[in-house]
Amino acid sequence: MAVEEKAPRRFLSGALRGATDFLSGALRGASGRTMSVRLPPTADILVGLAVFGLAVVPLLFLKFHGGKFPLDLAVYREAGRVVLHGGDPYAADFGRHLRVPLPFTYPPFAALVSVPLSVLSEPVAVVVWTALSLSLLVAMVWLVMGRSLRQPVLLGLVAGALAWTVPLNETISFGQVNLVLAMACLLDCTRTGRHCGVLVGVATAIKLTPGLFIAYFALTRQWAAAARAAVTAAVCELLAAAILPGPSRRYWFHLVFSPSRTGDPGYYTNQSIFGTLARLHLAQWLWVLWIPAALGVGALGMWRAARAHREGQEIAAVALVGLTGVLVSPISWQHHAVWIVLVVGVLAAWATTARRAAATVAVLGIFLVPLPWLGSRLVADGAAPLLGGLLENSYVLAFLALLVVLSLVAPMAEGG
Repeated sequence: MAVEEKAPRRFLSGALRGATDFLSGALRGASGRTMSVRLPPTADILVGLAVFGLAVVPLLFLKFHGGKFPLDLAVYREAGRVVLHGGDPYAADFGRHLRVPLPFTYPPFAALVSVPLSVLSEPVAVVVWTALSLSLLVAMVWLVMGRSLRQPVLLGLVAGALAWTVPLNETISFGQVNLVLAMACLLDCTRTGRHCGVLVGVATAIKLTPGLFIAYFALTRQWAAAARAAVTAAVCELLAAAILPGPSRRYWFHLVFSPSRTGDPGYYTNQSIFGTLARLHLAQWLWVLWIPAALGVGALGMWRAARAHREGQEIAAVALVGLTGVLVSPISWQHHAVWIVLVVGVLAAWATTARRAAATVAVLGIFLVPLPWLGSRLVADGAAPLLGGLLENSYVLAFLALLVVLSLVAPMAEGG
């Protein structure tokens, strides 16, 4: 009987240790140092997962009760279904069968990889995709904070708090692909080897913004990784063009140059520089102002990321590139900013005093409150237009501040 009781525990412990070895092997920094963390006892891990579960169950009930289906996941599934039946995911009538008709705005390769989702039933697709997103959130928190927080209970609490932030809870409730892409970029940037760059290439083929990491590889003279990423992205899109020639021509020669196709760029949820300028009602000057602003912010963010890389602060570097992409992209909805997981990870390592810990909690608190929504309400009511304008663009301001601050605190985090 005792042997039978211990067997499941040995199996679970072995599975957890196997997962740790796999992820630790994947996470190797540019300097060749492993980014692994020592595996705590199995019981502690289970307690940490339980804490995380208690935190996210109310969120899942709030977001999915009453049969609510994730809007963006529905778009992915519809794109896969259309492709599977030889249709065009960029056709004018795309999405007419959806509960909320939305266009498919991703590159053609993304439509191809959405095909497996289309063959799943709606309930199964929701469960699988949501479980994947939550698993990636937990894995990301463990990988970037495991060495600083160490205790699984603390990691579970932080992961649970992050799940409630605006970028993460919208990613989960919309069924967005953000966490998949962010994890791909994180793994590629924090490991070495002959396959480094492939994941960034695939992520770029699915969504264009991870392509900024190819520039990051080149800027930091990781030439092989940059080449692999660029070639991988090109091969993926050429494959899509061979299977979907018409839609590929339409996307690459027309739709890719129309950012407004994804929605109103002036809507408060677009937390990018372009969105901020659009909300200032400068239509005639919008592109004239945005281009130099995006180039300047892009140069600042990439310079900071390269500096963090040279100092061996690869997590900070990845976060800085991700935040830069959010700022300079014409359309960056709130849920695109899942990079705050890495930001909080860097700050958690830096928070060795009560004052630093309070500052870290304050940064987390900014994203727990829907400040842009509150600002949009104030602007619409005309009650406090100045305060409303600041709140409406609060995440943009926070991202800009983090570009400067993050690479300053990262060396202190390393030093303790």
